[in-house]
Amino acid sequence: MITSAKSLGFAPEAEARDRSQMFFLSSLMRLGADRYVLKGGMAMRALYSSARLTKDVDFDCEDSVSRQSMSAQIPKALQAAAREAGLADATVNQTKRGAVANRWTVNGTIGEGVRISWDVELSSRGVPNVAFIETATIQPPIDYRIARFVVRVYSPPAMAASKVAALLSVSRSVPRDVYDLYELVIRGASPVSLWTAHVSRETLGRKKEMALDKISAIGFELANSELLPYLARDVRATIDERAWDDMRLAVAESVAHWFDLAFAGAKPAKELNRDADSDVDLAGR
Repeated sequence: MITSAKSLGFAPEAEARDRSQMFFLSSLMRLGADRYVLKGGMAMRALYSSARLTKDVDFDCEDSVSRQSMSAQIPKALQAAAREAGLADATVNQTKRGAVANRWTVNGTIGEGVRISWDVELSSRGVPNVAFIETATIQPPIDYRIARFVVRVYSPPAMAASKVAALLSVSRSVPRDVYDLYELVIRGASPVSLWTAHVSRETLGRKKEMALDKISAIGFELANSELLPYLARDVRATIDERAWDDMRLAVAESVAHWFDLAFAGAKPAKELNRDADSDVDLAGR
């Protein structure tokens, strides 16, 4: 079962955000959004009861999902979530419209005008192979008073692969990627089966060289400002500069090991009918 934000030691505004996100997922699934696949921080909460809260809810969707369908389902589920979570003066706005990515933002208040805001982002880049997607039953915290529901979510190999892909993004350097990978390593998740089946040897070799530099660049100062406020109180208290360095080292070693194992079993780009120099998505989409 997922632990409530309050039990993890978070302030009421963090609990309201987490609760409204859970309501949103439940509402969206009741609307029949079974072509969306949950990923990112909320998927970590759903799969592993992660003690890291998230600022947004991220999905990949199948190519067959139309903009009309998105525009009908996402705002309706967000409005229902804001209402059920008790957010006052709630508004829902689409803040990004694109061919690949679309984003909606919900804003509201709790208590004496404490502001709550979070995003939903939907990517139309496709989804991983069906072998790497799971259907999970989610049991929200009892005090959220939300009935259990079913959601499609990245499997552990796809979660690990997508987190490495996010970590290696040129324009991205965020400590939550390192933290989530650390949790995945501890729980035995590995992207090797996905990479061996869907990523070429050339791509794996090229990406491995980038990993250490990206992990090394995410120092404790960045983690302290961007990650620790979203961690449970007890977990947050254990992470100082030395502990963060240890986590980064463990992640760097594991990611390098994953690349080595996958490289040994992967096919050359030619056998996969791909360009050896193309920047293939490590998440297998």
